[in-house]
Amino acid sequence: MEQHTESRMRPRVVTIAVALWWASVIISLVAAAPGIVVSMREAGGAIIGASLGLLFVLAWSALFVWLATRMGRGSGNARLWLAIIAGLTACSAVVTIVTGGADWGLVDAVCIVVAAVLSYLPSARPFFPREERRPRAAEPRTVGWDPTTGERIVETPSAGADAR
Repeated sequence: MEQHTESRMRPRVVTIAVALWWASVIISLVAAAPGIVVSMREAGGAIIGASLGLLFVLAWSALFVWLATRMGRGSGNARLWLAIIAGLTACSAVVTIVTGGADWGLVDAVCIVVAAVLSYLPSARPFFPREERRPRAAEPRTVGWDPTTGERIVETPSAGADAR
């Protein structure tokens, strides 16, 4: 009694993309750490606001890690959201380069864009199953408009041949 279960092997490019997303999270946290430490020191009475900012940064990073993990398991929706984030990051990086503010933060942007591109390569596409399309009901064809009432005159697909 041999069970035949189809196991999908994760393509190497998807594994690399997931690793790049995780690396981008680590890079962004390391880059943000000095700013967070300075804001916590200088917060004084506003320690609650600084703590909320820290929690926001950690939650945002956890979201990226969660989406990357889901993409690594074959979620097409996670891949789409990560691609949207990568597109926004690429636009932000272009603005940063044009305004002359290029720094180490661009390494994070490059990791994100490369990860998004890798997840959409042809070798990665079979790993993400396409959702089945639901059949749509056939809409009646508009034949014309009634000149007196302005209502639509429709012809149903089955009634068109029988009405003659």
